[in-house]
Amino acid sequence: MATARNTQLDGWRAFAVLGVMWHHWAPVSWRGIFPFEIGLFFFLTLTGFLIGRILLRDKETGERGDVPWRAQAYQNFLKRRMFRILVPCYAAMVFAICVGARDISHHPVAYFAHFSNFHMALLPGWPSGTAHYWTLAIQMQFYLLFPLLIFCVPKRALPTVLMVFSLVAPVSRWALETYFPEIYHLQAITTSAFDYFGIGALLAVAMERGTPAGDWKWRWVSLVAGGCYLVCRGYEEFSTPLAGVKYFQQTFVSIAFAGLISSTLAGFRGGLGKLLNHPAVQHVGRISYGLYLFHTPVPLLLGYVMPFLWHPVFDGPLLMIRLLAFFLTSWGLAWLCWRYLEKGVSRPAV
Repeated sequence: MATARNTQLDGWRAFAVLGVMWHHWAPVSWRGIFPFEIGLFFFLTLTGFLIGRILLRDKETGERGDVPWRAQAYQNFLKRRMFRILVPCYAAMVFAICVGARDISHHPVAYFAHFSNFHMALLPGWPSGTAHYWTLAIQMQFYLLFPLLIFCVPKRALPTVLMVFSLVAPVSRWALETYFPEIYHLQAITTSAFDYFGIGALLAVAMERGTPAGDWKWRWVSLVAGGCYLVCRGYEEFSTPLAGVKYFQQTFVSIAFAGLISSTLAGFRGGLGKLLNHPAVQHVGRISYGLYLFHTPVPLLLGYVMPFLWHPVFDGPLLMIRLLAFFLTSWGLAWLCWRYLEKGVSRPAV
């Protein structure tokens, strides 16, 4: 359980955030059929694994002693996580307000109190400049609730409880679609994300019990799950979503990413290993949190300082110049965020 930070996971963080940025910035005709937003699901599954691993360490340490430990462990966990997460997050929220993101200006309590996901779920469209905050709100809620589950459930029951926790997500997606038609974005409801976190935490429990990184069982299960996800995605893209099975689509991708995390911890060699450890990829991975925070309001900023980028001449092949401006500005803000708000704050070793 006590391992050095895995640099190859930083490599996957880089590709995940770049995919999300491309999904938000590029026109539909440029994105094709590949689900670039899939990087978001990787981040959520990775969060479940990382936080599950940290909480299991805290649980093991606490249970060695003879004094009550849960309240203190819960408090220490929140202090460690919230300081690193909240300071950059609130800085990005203030930045979004300053550049004219209307939804956060009109509903600041929902954003700053981290229940903007419920607010956005009821909107017919995603708000400009702040659409990504639904995922951050869900993560904050996860940080508050998940330690209680890990600390209070006996070790022997954790796998069963986590599987039930994960199955809440597809059931939630079915129930919300069936009985709450006024909800436009089912994925923004917290229970719909339980499978990402739960399956990531299941991997942490398996490794805590001795399952080696890169275990062949996880690898094959993840490959099958990845195939199921692709089938569901194909029906969604080219035909009619498979009745019933469609509610498990995100569960399948969660399992696939848990297998990828396991294999990454074992280490990739050859060309893929070199790519994941490339200095440029590692740099993007290190600042990925800042990139995720700032990339959506950046177009609003450039709309003020570089309005010529929206001239029709940039709607064709020269659109890449606009996208490059988006990236360079986001990179600058993310680097500043990492350098002055994140660097030096303890991060979980993986």
